[in-house]
Amino acid sequence: MCADANGLPYSDQQQQGLDNRIAEVLAQDLGARLSYEWWPQGASTVQFKLREGHCDLIMGVGESYEGMLSTIPYYQSSFVFVYREDSPYQIETLDDEVLRRLRIAIETAGIPPFEALANRGLSEKTAILEAIDPNDRTRSPILEAVAGGEVDVAILWGPVAGYFAKRQPVKLKVVPISPEFEPPALSMVYPVTIGVRAGDEAFRDRLNIAIAHRWEQIQAILNEYGVPQVPLPAPLAQTEEEPAQAFKTLRIGLVIPTQTGSIPVSSSIYEDAGEAARRGAVLAGDELDQQAESMGMRLKVLLASAPSAEAAFRAAARLVATEGVFALIGGIGQGQAEALSRLAEQRRVLFLNIGSPFDRLRQEACGRYTFHLEASAAMYLDALAAWFARTGLRRWFVVYPDSDEGKTLYRRALEALQRHPETGEVGRAAVRPRQADYTAIVQEIRRANPQGVLLLLDAQDQLAFLGQYELEGLEAQVVAFPESIAQTRNFLIALRLTAPQAGAGYRAALWETSLQSGGAGELNARFTSRWGEPMDPPAWAAYASVKVLLEAASSNKGTGSAELVAYLEDPKTSFDLYKGVPLSFRPWDHQLRQPLYLVKPDPEAPRGIDLSHKVGLAQLVGQVPEIPPGADPVPLLDRLGDPAQGSSCRFPGEQQ
Repeated sequence: MCADANGLPYSDQQQQGLDNRIAEVLAQDLGARLSYEWWPQGASTVQFKLREGHCDLIMGVGESYEGMLSTIPYYQSSFVFVYREDSPYQIETLDDEVLRRLRIAIETAGIPPFEALANRGLSEKTAILEAIDPNDRTRSPILEAVAGGEVDVAILWGPVAGYFAKRQPVKLKVVPISPEFEPPALSMVYPVTIGVRAGDEAFRDRLNIAIAHRWEQIQAILNEYGVPQVPLPAPLAQTEEEPAQAFKTLRIGLVIPTQTGSIPVSSSIYEDAGEAARRGAVLAGDELDQQAESMGMRLKVLLASAPSAEAAFRAAARLVATEGVFALIGGIGQGQAEALSRLAEQRRVLFLNIGSPFDRLRQEACGRYTFHLEASAAMYLDALAAWFARTGLRRWFVVYPDSDEGKTLYRRALEALQRHPETGEVGRAAVRPRQADYTAIVQEIRRANPQGVLLLLDAQDQLAFLGQYELEGLEAQVVAFPESIAQTRNFLIALRLTAPQAGAGYRAALWETSLQSGGAGELNARFTSRWGEPMDPPAWAAYASVKVLLEAASSNKGTGSAELVAYLEDPKTSFDLYKGVPLSFRPWDHQLRQPLYLVKPDPEAPRGIDLSHKVGLAQLVGQVPEIPPGADPVPLLDRLGDPAQGSSCRFPGEQQ
């Protein structure tokens, strides 16, 4: 929870505020542990804390607050009049004549009651006093002025008024302002909700259920804090029931970064891949639910928006505990696959990785319950090396991140190149992540005179490097590592703007939106018809993951993790995932065996942002490996990636 450490009556670091108390009640209903990210409340809380994944909810927000999803209201309050109980007058409405004779104070000129006073010619005689002392939030200057007789009546927001009125040395009356609505657009009454990240529908829905379950406790806390309430009907405490046919609902959790606002934040770079995955999973859920129903089951994909690894772990734990998901799909974004794999091992649920290619997850950090729809880095590098060996590129300059992960990637790239006669490196350079100036490295490349440059940087640094490389006019083709976001059409748009020629080299891809054979054309057509967007590789991976999970659950007549793992590891198990041949998981590292594709951006393609222009940005030029009709695909597919011999993957319980 994001909360103000010094924000009474709502919250403080001692957790004495009304929202602290209500959040604890809701956490109990969820079976959750409540923790805090302390931050002064305001627009920056949404931008820098909620959207970045430092917290998952914000209490006390208005309905439809920009950049968030809102729960049902947990109370409704209004602006109020506050005056001494021993005053010789009654105030109930803004039209009471007595107001013209009284000294009025208001908390700020920016609230609806001030405009209403202005409409009545009362604004000039109205003083502005602070509702809460910013240096001592146990004091309310405006109500102290009322209690001391310095002003006759104060106008301020109800929860603040109710809380501090009880703490004055004399009795004060707190009266909701009437009329509640003044045409054309002044409202004195506002519902109060809980805000969660845009895209976090499953969490919002679960909080709605918790609010309904704990409605009476919430109202008791509000009354204890003196909050003046405009009555709301108690919500129905409904939970989802199994259909009348007693179908079993298969719940799958999709944990990905989604678009959370129009202004980018640091995690926004992963949103394109996350949005593609969301569309793929939603399409799969809709299409395959009909198939599940024919087998006596229902299929439900639950979305959680996770901008960071920490947020992904919390979201996955929540989905497992409160929604009963039997499997998780995700792994897009820095550290997210590792976090979800760790959670899967702890909770013994399946995790299908659709975002991280890094080999560590298939080697020393492999997990018994983790399976990989995303190709491994080793597979991508082997595919690229095999393709370019056939085209005659032998002399390579390798640019890689100066990090442990980058060095591992470099060593595996060198191994892939050296598998082919007379192929290897003529130079290399390790660069800092987010390095601003690549001039010295580009000059090194010029001196080495390679035939190709293998660029192992992440997507952001690829754009920066290629922009500078293009300015220098070098001719050696640049081949970039296909991180998931670097495979999206929106990335190709950015690449074309940054480096139209240098960025036009061949690129490896998990999927290609122009594929036609093996049922791919029909799937691509259904996707583009539904969303008006190309089916980027993360969309295919999410769709395929849902399909794999449904088939595994239906074949095993249930969702027991041990049985599902055994089924997926079984050499006889294979899946039709629209790549033209049956696909299966390698038992030694749980990597999906699959062909990869080579695409080439077209710098001369017509510019535009509609579907046809996006599809036309790149062309399919090949598949690795080529699989002849009738051939057994398994040994051919096993040429990509790390073999069983020498694998450092040891699942729990296996002998070292």
